[in-house]
Amino acid sequence: MTAKEREIVERLNHPVYTMDFLEEWIQRKDNVFINAPAALQAMGAKGFYEAVKQIAKNEEGKGQ
Repeated sequence: MTAKEREIVERLNHPVYTMDFLEEWIQRKDNVFINAPAALQAMGAKGFYEAVKQIAKNEEGKGQ
């Protein structure tokens, strides 16, 4: 995660998607047929992180 992405995660201050949570879960590659709860948890974390990356990209374009 970049410094800008970390700053955005802190700024969003989500009760579940914290820095520690995201760093752990975005790296996982669980299989939904083997461990469905973990796979779904990882999917949620990856989706949130994709949104953070898009916010960072948008803010770079605006010169923030």
